[in-house]
Amino acid sequence: METAPTIMICREGYEDILRDEMIAKGVIPESVGLNPPAFAPGAGLLVVGASAEAVGTDQFAAPFIFEQQRLEAALWLEDQPLKTMARAIVIRLLPAISSQTQPWTLHAFASNPNGAQPLTQRAEHVRQAVLDFCADRFTVVSRRYREPEAFAATDAFLVLQLCITPGGLWGAVMPSHRLSDARPGGVHRMRFDPKAPSRSFLKIEEVFERMGEAPAPGQRVVDLGAAPGGWSYAFLKRGCRVLAVDNGPLKLKDMGAAGGSLTHLRENGISFTPPPAWQPLDWMVSDMLIPPGQTLGMFRKWMEHGWMRRFVFNVKLPQQQPYPVLKPIETYLHNQSGIKFHIRQLYHDRREVTVFGRRG
Repeated sequence: METAPTIMICREGYEDILRDEMIAKGVIPESVGLNPPAFAPGAGLLVVGASAEAVGTDQFAAPFIFEQQRLEAALWLEDQPLKTMARAIVIRLLPAISSQTQPWTLHAFASNPNGAQPLTQRAEHVRQAVLDFCADRFTVVSRRYREPEAFAATDAFLVLQLCITPGGLWGAVMPSHRLSDARPGGVHRMRFDPKAPSRSFLKIEEVFERMGEAPAPGQRVVDLGAAPGGWSYAFLKRGCRVLAVDNGPLKLKDMGAAGGSLTHLRENGISFTPPPAWQPLDWMVSDMLIPPGQTLGMFRKWMEHGWMRRFVFNVKLPQQQPYPVLKPIETYLHNQSGIKFHIRQLYHDRREVTVFGRRG
């Protein structure tokens, strides 16, 4: 009997890059993803021919750099009229929920939320149709439903995932602890602050949400490559003391009302050394447009001198074979003791990934 596949969700256009990462880490064979399935899988998907349990490696349990979400033991449903689709979803997937006593929730999301024609609206329509069908026909199970936001990070619950593609959808029921990300589809869509001087503000806001930790008033921050000031603003509006390091001009028109302070140092972020009185900093952040090798060299210097407690830095990706240039950074981080870190392609990233974490 053929095992139901695991569906790996990634940013549209990064399917082969995620596949290359998984192959390099020895998790899937090189043949995965080469032969397209009979259905149209849609952009932003990698179909792995076995469930996570069947792969037989602990490495598969950790989220990959280019992974946004995953659906284990997934079922494929061809596109149908909305009510017919809702009925098919409930018949095929609800038994995995009704046989348990845990509360459950529903994540319906588009396979291409960043695409030119995202299916987000269709996903919301499918979600509502499924919930209506459950409330009408399966009231006992429906009473155990909770909205995704109702759960704390430590809660145990079941998740009905529906990934909407142009030709249909993938569906799976999973325990919450096996999700790659707590958000539906792994999408952290942040709200832009019109006082921020650039949209890079959204990236650092997403990092705060993923870390589960926002900056506190009075914390000391160095922002390397700060211009035009989007990341600096995110700290200033929370009352932090910021050293913004960049030879270019800042375009900050408002520093917020929380009492944050800003010092603009027109220096090179790569060679910058923080003042002794500021060491160790609460945050070192960097969004410099430099090659990955230089980024690693900069970060190694900060780590070896113990100049910061928390770190966030972006790594700009080459057009060809981006994962090999990330491997030295990943290896270096894994070899450091006493730190917790993540390397992920954020929802608000573009041709880049973000490294974030803390020491101690």
